[in-house]
Amino acid sequence: MCGRFVQAGSLQQLSTLLNVTVDDLSATPQARYNIAPAAIVAALCDRNDHLTVAQFEWGLIPSWTKDPSIGQRLVNARAETVWEKPSFRAAIRSSRVVVPADGFFEWSPARRDGPRGRNGKPVKEPHYFTRGDEQPMLLGGISSLWRNPLDAEDMRHTLCLLTTAANPTMQRIHHRMPVIIEASGVEQWLVTSEHDAREALDHVLTPASEEVLVEHVVSTEVNNSRNEGKHLIAPTDESQTTLF
Repeated sequence: MCGRFVQAGSLQQLSTLLNVTVDDLSATPQARYNIAPAAIVAALCDRNDHLTVAQFEWGLIPSWTKDPSIGQRLVNARAETVWEKPSFRAAIRSSRVVVPADGFFEWSPARRDGPRGRNGKPVKEPHYFTRGDEQPMLLGGISSLWRNPLDAEDMRHTLCLLTTAANPTMQRIHHRMPVIIEASGVEQWLVTSEHDAREALDHVLTPASEEVLVEHVVSTEVNNSRNEGKHLIAPTDESQTTLF
């Protein structure tokens, strides 16, 4: 799965990598280094045949549901089943987005010689994944506009990230990874018609090439979603033993 990611320089890089103007980027949130589910995030979408950066709540709320709390559980969608699952099948066909990220975090299992929490017990070890070519990571996602049936003014633009099987780089840490879209495929991902979507886009929902990702161990401070700051993505000494 993908449960935390970073949006900092990747937003600005979009202005040169893709056809997105600086004005589009001006309304996006400030740089953040420990984004967790339920946060407001920036994503690239197609609105009226124009690539636009907009804000979404991370956690998909399907348009048909009456209970918005379902979004707490729908932060990721498996690429293998997204076309059929009732919560996702409409969004994957007609409401796709691209979430720019500097990188994402994943945790390896706790081990005896690894970091420990305040109670002295081993804790999972966080790793930070980025692109080896230093380009922004473009994560595939789907979105939904939810309207509160009891309050006409309560409307939420929500999204979830798509995941696929891990590539060799990722497999050492976790068996899943986010769907990563190359810059050359962004326009097709965003604008392909609903009728042609599955046939045209199913190949995108596959693991990234082995050479795309690089990773390093980071501080266990990132384990607490309330912690924030650029230091969270800095490489750390693997002999670290305490969770702050």
